[in-house]
Amino acid sequence: MPVSLRASLSRLNDTRSIEHGVVWTAANGLIMLIDPRTLSPRGRLLYRGAMAALGAWTAWATLRTDAADEIAPAARGGYSVGAAGALVAASEVTEGLDARIHEAITRRGATRPRVVMALGSAVLAAATWLAGLRPPAADPDGIAGDAEGQVGTIAVPDDVRALAELLLGATEGFGAEELRAQLAAAEAVPYEGPEPDAFWPGIGFEVPDGMPAAVPGDANFPVVGSFSALDGRTFELYLTVLGGRLSTLSISEGRAWTDDQQAEWMDEGRGVHELPGWPAPADLELLIETPSGLAPVSA
Repeated sequence: MPVSLRASLSRLNDTRSIEHGVVWTAANGLIMLIDPRTLSPRGRLLYRGAMAALGAWTAWATLRTDAADEIAPAARGGYSVGAAGALVAASEVTEGLDARIHEAITRRGATRPRVVMALGSAVLAAATWLAGLRPPAADPDGIAGDAEGQVGTIAVPDDVRALAELLLGATEGFGAEELRAQLAAAEAVPYEGPEPDAFWPGIGFEVPDGMPAAVPGDANFPVVGSFSALDGRTFELYLTVLGGRLSTLSISEGRAWTDDQQAEWMDEGRGVHELPGWPAPADLELLIETPSGLAPVSA
């Protein structure tokens, strides 16, 4: 096998690599575009096979990355086949749940419910993958990273710190005080996109142990920064909290986008990675989540 192909496959099966993250996110999103109720018996069999294959690959890649020394390749193969079998066995249940979600979204007025479901699945997959990018703890010599040279932590960039401080300073609720203290002590975990030297609209935080936790402990911070870019499209800057600790600063498409705008964006293969960099604090409109949706932050 050519070296370049072998290296590409190795990266694809490394759950910490951007290649794996992109392909896994895309696969989870694309498979949700299919409504299994509309398929012929043969089509449904192929659909279930694709779901099983995705589950098997997920299990294989996860075990290969996180338990390579503890679980032999043959055993990893067995676990992967087991994961595929479990998904096939649960097909009737999962397809019934899929149908209920589809109908619920339709009742809310969505004209393309499968697109909404695909976007939701892709966002969840991306968030899950990003959450797994936290670097391993420092080794006894105090050097973060693994034997393969995985990138560790860096000082929080000034522009990232300014944006996070702006969001966290807009309210005193939702654990803002604890999160501001965490930010002051945190280091950053850089994420690498498809182009190594290009901007990637997401960065993680490594918070020291022992600091007071924020409540709620697992949520997006309710203050977001809305801004315009890429021909007037709206985007949102937001912070994620996991386990009571500041986790990530990220950018997503604006919630005001219509189903048609989302579908066009996806069909064209567009993404937030096209943004040239972090927005300037002065370009943000601060909004806060309320029971009736996003509203401007009170002065």
